[in-house]
Amino acid sequence: MHYGADKYRQLIFILICAIYLALAFAYAVLVPPWESPDEPAHYLYAMQLAERARPPLQPTVRQRDSFCRDYPYISSNYEWYQPALGYLPAAVIYRALDVFSPGGLPRTISPLNPQFCSNPHMYPNLFTHTNLKMFEIWKNSWGLLVIRIYLSLFGLAVIYASYKIGCECDQADGWLGITVAGWVAFLPQFTFVNASIRSDTLTNAIAAFVLLLAAMMQTSRAHTHKLALGIGILLGLGLLSKHTFVYIAPIGLLAVILTNPRDPRAWLKPLILMILPALVLVAAYYLAFVEARAALDYTVGTPSKMRVRPEHFNLEYLYQALYDLLIGFFFGRFGWLNVQVPASWSRIAFGIWSVGTIITIAQTWRQRHNLETTPSIKTVFLFSTTILLTVIGLLLSIFRPGERHLYPTLAAWSFLGFWGWWQILSPRDKKIVTMAALGFMLAFNLYALLFALIPAYYK
Repeated sequence: MHYGADKYRQLIFILICAIYLALAFAYAVLVPPWESPDEPAHYLYAMQLAERARPPLQPTVRQRDSFCRDYPYISSNYEWYQPALGYLPAAVIYRALDVFSPGGLPRTISPLNPQFCSNPHMYPNLFTHTNLKMFEIWKNSWGLLVIRIYLSLFGLAVIYASYKIGCECDQADGWLGITVAGWVAFLPQFTFVNASIRSDTLTNAIAAFVLLLAAMMQTSRAHTHKLALGIGILLGLGLLSKHTFVYIAPIGLLAVILTNPRDPRAWLKPLILMILPALVLVAAYYLAFVEARAALDYTVGTPSKMRVRPEHFNLEYLYQALYDLLIGFFFGRFGWLNVQVPASWSRIAFGIWSVGTIITIAQTWRQRHNLETTPSIKTVFLFSTTILLTVIGLLLSIFRPGERHLYPTLAAWSFLGFWGWWQILSPRDKKIVTMAALGFMLAFNLYALLFALIPAYYK
């Protein structure tokens, strides 16, 4: 790549990051407190982690009514069973605010809105807010807003990893990295999720770097052992951030096998370097905290928590769950999944991605004999398998999985939607596709913010 062209692409990437931050900050400010899925429970987890310096205890509250009517349950920490690392960034900021300016941190959850259950689309707020003026709503809860904005910064890690994955597999041009990063950065639901309090922000960042190192392992064999060690550490951290990270953990094994699929003896050392740190980190956490062991027992022993559900083997469930996972929730469903952008936008975006993915699969099949000369084909296979295994695992073990469960694979998902185009387009056409894809997704995000989210909350 020419030096001048490389600098130009770097400036575009910086611009993408700046626009993402502006969008994420807007979502953080404009979404009222607690009006993000499970945010009260996530906030309470971070609060308890900050105050105890240990994972939270199992609460005594149990769900006794429909979700939107059961205030004792919905205002409790029902996310207590998750690993603690994903909440650590929020807990650190909470602790700092609690020391220097405790008045800005909310100590209680707002009352439920009785109208929500009757018509959540007409009355989108699950909680009652005394003031819904756009810039006064945070008067007594600005600490919650500070934590939201801080957590949104972790989205930059996902965008950067997506950019580097594209560059690794497009070293002669570089525009693939811009396209992959921009498609992720401007995804409406991605900015919305990152601008709320939850463990997903750190989890997605860790997962994105696992995908990056796995891709680098296919394109650069010189540092296989170091990359395996790095993946192992990240896998351990990811498993301590959110339970659903387990669905992408097989990427480590797949990455090692693909580096030299015909020589199993070559896998031994990289596998040891990968598995050992992951096991040490996970074991140390569960041995250190009795609360963590109780949470693990609860997760394994509760039928609704990540256990195979044979009743999901039916077409009706699979169709609805796949639609929600890949389209309905994936691109833009805000609030408690009741504030929706027009379905046409999501379907067009999914159509663009689907066409690109089909081309990617076709090009991978056509070039399947060129694994040595085109190492990015291994990355395509690796990412495809990772997404497929994740989707299957979610469909079988989680009731109505949401888009957030699939977001750890977001960098791989975006890459698959555009790699095939880069095999058949001219340099000029690649730039056109880049600008068209980024322009569409940015327009989608702005439309979702200005014409779906704001009108819903500030009528």
